[in-house]
Amino acid sequence: MGINVKFTIAVIAVAVIGFTASSYFFSGQPISGDWMFDKSKYIQKIDACMESQTVGDISLNSFAKNFLTNLKAQAEAAESEEELKEIVDRLYEITSCEP
Repeated sequence: MGINVKFTIAVIAVAVIGFTASSYFFSGQPISGDWMFDKSKYIQKIDACMESQTVGDISLNSFAKNFLTNLKAQAEAAESEEELKEIVDRLYEITSCEP
């Protein structure tokens, strides 16, 4: 009977520790519904606009190049597709690039 009690206590301890550890890990990371989205198509739009603003390695407008570089960094750091759509909307509002 001593081995049964020890085994039961060990199983309960492992379950409690595992549940506590997983709840701690997942509590610090928000779970969103759109964690699988494709950033590349949005970044390609920014790159295409950046290419239209340059001739070779020379930028036609340094403000636009700086703005596009910042937008690209924001797009790479975006955590949702909504955020990416807002970034691309800003791109088309401020620059002469077409959707």
